[in-house]
Amino acid sequence: MLIGRRYHLFMITRTVLVKLIDEFSSLKGRAAIVSHGKVALAAIPGVVSVDGVVAADEASLNSWDIMFQVRFSRLEDVERYRVHPAHLAFLNDYLSPKAAFKKVWNWAG
Repeated sequence: MLIGRRYHLFMITRTVLVKLIDEFSSLKGRAAIVSHGKVALAAIPGVVSVDGVVAADEASLNSWDIMFQVRFSRLEDVERYRVHPAHLAFLNDYLSPKAAFKKVWNWAG
């Protein structure tokens, strides 16, 4: 895997943007999801740090409600994280039922 070898010296940041369903798309709902997500995701092996933020202005809020940035030391750690039972539980049981849609990208730097 060329990309894995190419970026092995850089921190990997997994950016997750989430548009919530109307029921959870309030300041209180967004804050609760971000708070829970930061704790849940940080406990998964291989995660170096987690930031969670809410949209700061109307233009951002029109597209996305929240963003998580999950950092890893190596690209290989991302796949272990993706299939880890704690991540799948957070995703399937907590976040996905509240989300209209999600977009995910990995970055190196």
